[in-house]
Amino acid sequence: MFDKKHIETILKINGIGTGSPDEQIRSVLLSARFNNDEVETALMVLKQNMKTNETHVDGLHKVFRSDQTLKASEISQLLGVDVNIDETIQLGEGSMMKRRFTIMQVLILWFVSMILAITGILFYMFTHDIGVFHPSSDMVLISE
Repeated sequence: MFDKKHIETILKINGIGTGSPDEQIRSVLLSARFNNDEVETALMVLKQNMKTNETHVDGLHKVFRSDQTLKASEISQLLGVDVNIDETIQLGEGSMMKRRFTIMQVLILWFVSMILAITGILFYMFTHDIGVFHPSSDMVLISE
């Protein structure tokens, strides 16, 4: 994990304070040979409250630069609108409900697809006079 004092020292050497905009801090850290993930981590460490161990993340950063969801308080700060969201329900990749078919739906789908396939094959054979519809086939009644 990054030490906050180490990051502040790098910024102080480059003449930038910790209250500077994220883009300036990002450019300084990138010039100090930090990779993008390290820069993001360093920004999070700089915004972390050491007393409560709570991290303040800019809502716009979450919207444009990550796949994280916004909390109701962050939406309220960004839009100035009171939002009530139940934060116990978290939709993420692992927790999304997956669609599942019942056994009856699978059987109906299988039955309908088999009927369509057989009908299509029989229609093709009828239009091209092949298979059971070939003139030399015993199944075709020749009425003369």
